[in-house]
Amino acid sequence: MKLIYRIYILFGLVLFFAGSVFSQEGDKLGSWYVYNGFLKFSPKTELFVESQWRTYEPIGNTQTFFFRPFFSYNFNPNFQLSLGQEYHMNWSFETDTQARVKTEEYRTTIQPMLFHSIGRVSFQHRYRYEWRFLDEKGKQRTRYRIQLGIPISAPEMAKGVWFTTVGNEFMVDTRPDVQLSQMRTYAMLGYQIGKKTHIQFGYMYISRPRSDNLHRLQFFLTQKFNFYTPDSTPD
Repeated sequence: MKLIYRIYILFGLVLFFAGSVFSQEGDKLGSWYVYNGFLKFSPKTELFVESQWRTYEPIGNTQTFFFRPFFSYNFNPNFQLSLGQEYHMNWSFETDTQARVKTEEYRTTIQPMLFHSIGRVSFQHRYRYEWRFLDEKGKQRTRYRIQLGIPISAPEMAKGVWFTTVGNEFMVDTRPDVQLSQMRTYAMLGYQIGKKTHIQFGYMYISRPRSDNLHRLQFFLTQKFNFYTPDSTPD
């Protein structure tokens, strides 16, 4: 438990100093508030529902709100293919709130995912290709994310276990021009509240070649639901 307390204190100091350093720099510090819901209807089929509220400041000054469901098919425990449809509302950053500009985006995404483990570390490889329609202007983008999940207070994930999640994602625009869009690097501390629910909080650094780099706090609530009775008979 001493290790958990040290990690908790470290994350607290990171968040405190991030706020102290960046809160005076306009849109440099903000937050992502995220809900993830996994609804499994069979061992093969799943609906993933995500909603996010992103802000330019730790609380308030909305940047983005979006909702996206993904319909997924599990070919095996290590490979999943999903198709998603998204709706985004975005607001520009302005010191004068009356001058803020609202835009809308509709997005269609195909998403293959690969899963594997080495010891207690679980690896997730997520690929996305996005068709983005921003106020009737079509764009396309590809993405790759690697994410590691590591239980800290026990060898395996279970109720009451603390864990950490770290990851990195690259995004590359493919239409109208091929160019690096942004790179996201993040680390989070999580706690498994129950079999179906866990929470996470952490920090993300967003590197953007043609815009200001961003610093974001992250807060996640994730829930998993099974709408079928698992077959106890092994394959």
